Amino acid sequence: MRKLLTRSSLLVLLALAAGCGSGGNDASSSSGSAEQAQISAGREIFMTETFGNEKFFGDTLGLHTVLNNVAPKDAVALGVQVDLGKVPAGIVAVMTGSDLAAKDAALADPAVTRQLIKAGAVIGVKGRYASAAASDDTLTGVGISCALCHVKVAPTSFTLSSGATQLPIGAPQFNGVPNGEMDAGKILSFTPFAAANGLSATLAGWGPGRFDVRALNELDDGVDNPTAFPPLWNFPALQTHGYRLGWDGMFQGSNALASIAEAVYDLIMHGDGSFATSHGAIAPALAFPPRQAVLDQFQDNPASVITAEKLLQLQAFIQSLPSPAPGPFDQAQAAAGKVLFEGKGKCATCHPAAAEFTSAGRYSDITVAAPGGDLAGGIKVPGLRGVSFTAPYFHDNSAATLAEVVNRFDSRDGLGLTESEKSQLVEYLKSL
Repeated sequence: MRKLLTRSSLLVLLALAAGCGSGGNDASSSSGSAEQAQISAGREIFMTETFGNEKFFGDTLGLHTVLNNVAPKDAVALGVQVDLGKVPAGIVAVMTGSDLAAKDAALADPAVTRQLIKAGAVIGVKGRYASAAASDDTLTGVGISCALCHVKVAPTSFTLSSGATQLPIGAPQFNGVPNGEMDAGKILSFTPFAAANGLSATLAGWGPGRFDVRALNELDDGVDNPTAFPPLWNFPALQTHGYRLGWDGMFQGSNALASIAEAVYDLIMHGDGSFATSHGAIAPALAFPPRQAVLDQFQDNPASVITAEKLLQLQAFIQSLPSPAPGPFDQAQAAAGKVLFEGKGKCATCHPAAAEFTSAGRYSDITVAAPGGDLAGGIKVPGLRGVSFTAPYFHDNSAATLAEVVNRFDSRDGLGLTESEKSQLVEYLKSL
């Protein structure tokens, strides 16, 4: 178990947090080169840039009214991550002290949440205030960045009245692992906009680690279809083999990451952009066009603040993220599983090793409920590098474990795998 946080160990953690470190995956650890400068700038964009979406999340949804009144313990229960290096000293003193009642009180106090947001410690959340005064911590608006759903921290164990408790307070980990604990839909379900428009139950039903990118915007296809936050790694290798982005596999080409980022910032996150119009930053290369009803909604915006320079910096950062090294697995079982993967299991038909375990296919008959709306054309074949770090599985998070994934394909395709063979396949997947 992680050692309990003490005042002495805090100094080490603060040093790590200040460097935004995550070991070998910290893309900006070396200095000087233009490439590293691009990566560093892209990481900052990923962490903090809202491109003006405060107008939507604040002015339209009223998310700030929720955040002004949420206790830290409730926020972290919904997946909020806190950067230890930016936590105000007063809060650090309480949380590392010996007064258990004071710690419990701090975790139950919405004022502490407001102080954390004001200090920039809540990852992915950018507050707006009536004044710049340090004492003014009441939010008048709020924006969000990509980091909210795509960055986790190394958790820290605190001693509370209930005992040793791990909390998501620590150094940000830039390793591409999505924040699967983030229940963005439930957070939005508490907003005045959701309540006034009868959306609270739908949003709360999305569950952790999922978001319906076609909800609350011009992409609306009339179907409640939340999809999983994807991992962000190994893209240069994947794109060499024609890997397409988006669960529907729509985005392709050398700048696909930058292009889909522009679409996300402008359309899904409601930034001040102009995707796929004359004032857009990057002309999208699409494998197939959106519905005409969607195309008709795109509005040219001469005042767009989403620039090609920033999108390409963001792309450089994401492309710098390698897939994680495998966790523990049984090597002998994995070797047997590889034979099954390429033979009886038929896995390599769609996930050939030579193509980074991806292919150009799209399928609509894998999940229990077939994808609907604009996903009815099928879900792309994802790469499998680092798959053991991305549970739950499939675009709808409908399989909790790799064993459930194997069972689903065994049943669907009539593979006749024995229990031993299923275990071997799981061990091979864990080795990737």
